Amino acid sequence: MAKKKDKVSILGIIFAILISIAITFFKSNQVFSKTNNPIEAYQVYLKGESIGLIKSDKELYDYINKMQKEIMDKYNVSNVYVPNDINVVKDVTYENNIVSVSNIYNTINQKEPFTIKGYRVLIDKTNATEYDNEYNKEESSEDKKVYINILNKEIFKNASRKVVLSFVSEQDFNDFENNIQKVIIDTGERLENLYIDAKITYTESYIPVNQKIYISEDELTEYLLFGKNKNMSTYTVQDGDTLASVAEANKMNINEVLIANSKLGSSNALLYSGQQLTVGVLDPIFQTVKEIHKVEDQSVGYKTEYKYDNTQYLGYQRVEQQGSNGITRITQKIKEVNGEVMNALISNQQEIKPVVNEVIVKGGKQAAIISAGNWGWPTNIPYIISSNYGWRWGRLHSGVDICGTGYGSPIYAAKPGVVTEVSSGASLGNYVEIYHENGYYSRYLHLVSLSPYVKVGDRVKMGQTIGDMGCSGHCYGTHLHFEIWQGKPYGGGQSINPLLFY
Repeated sequence: MAKKKDKVSILGIIFAILISIAITFFKSNQVFSKTNNPIEAYQVYLKGESIGLIKSDKELYDYINKMQKEIMDKYNVSNVYVPNDINVVKDVTYENNIVSVSNIYNTINQKEPFTIKGYRVLIDKTNATEYDNEYNKEESSEDKKVYINILNKEIFKNASRKVVLSFVSEQDFNDFENNIQKVIIDTGERLENLYIDAKITYTESYIPVNQKIYISEDELTEYLLFGKNKNMSTYTVQDGDTLASVAEANKMNINEVLIANSKLGSSNALLYSGQQLTVGVLDPIFQTVKEIHKVEDQSVGYKTEYKYDNTQYLGYQRVEQQGSNGITRITQKIKEVNGEVMNALISNQQEIKPVVNEVIVKGGKQAAIISAGNWGWPTNIPYIISSNYGWRWGRLHSGVDICGTGYGSPIYAAKPGVVTEVSSGASLGNYVEIYHENGYYSRYLHLVSLSPYVKVGDRVKMGQTIGDMGCSGHCYGTHLHFEIWQGKPYGGGQSINPLLFY
């Protein structure tokens, strides 16, 4: 009987142990199932590598907006987005693999910039007009493509319009745009074409906030006008200042000051003490091109001829014929790039009034007829002045550019003298230099070739052919760059505006 009880007791103990084991297994299995049931989640990748799993992508985006309130306020946007190198992909995982969105946010914030939605503008100048002279060096293929980040298209469109209006009056712009330009009756000019010489494309993008993003039209306009150099500054007008003195003090010409300060309106604008003006060398991001049809009357100056009467005493003089200037009406085709004449041709000319030379009779035993003009014009007439003497693009343009008479047209010595140089330079092209009396020198640049007409040491007369008009050296179109110096050019001499001698 005792043995039977012992057997029952042992069986009970074994049964109890089995029950305990079963309960433990059930409970552990229940916990395992609860924590390892597959769930939908989102895998976050940074540059292709996983940085964690989150329950909700929306939760991450909401958290970014919450933490990046400063960016939202700065750019006045309603959403801030993940960096461009982030990918959020739907996945299936287990709950115990989930990390908090704050952890993911901190990881992203330490490694990559967040983004906002905007536009990436490409200004492609690959096929633009070549614009290469001694002031504007040729751009590399890389420089011909410029990218700009903006929040919306209107900012760029409005800034571009302001840039264009720096080179053309608003009335001319509107008349051209609406096709209501006045017809030229006798003289005048009209725009034949006006355009930005670049291909401009917009791409909607998520822009990293560590990049420059333009949100102000004025700031973008300034960049489009002055370019990457950021060499502009502010000048405070002083008592007695004029546009000319402000321009000279800042190595600009008046037109450049007006371009940089479009609110001035015209060269007649009055300045006041304390007024703030933007100054600096212009370096526009794109080229504004104007094609102009212009008809004007050009005065043709008369010359004075002397006759010598051997029957009269020395000192005798009388006017045999009064001189009067002539008038020639010329039709011009002009191409301006960023306010500078790049090319100009005379397509037609008509004599309105003939020139009548002055004839003076003097006494004495001399039987020659010579011109008594102090300085003769160095090209054929009529002509076009495409660029005047003065500051241009931050450097002194030490002469005048004369064009319109055609490639290969003759270049004349402006005064009797001795040829001191017949040479060629990288920027000057082929040129001739002449020494005149009283320490004056004249120079004639961008000739077709080294002069076949004269050599160093030759004595030349006024009006003698010394070269042919061309476009050698750093040159943007057929023209003569004509200089007059007091003293040796670049050897202690001083350049003088040639037009002062006519």
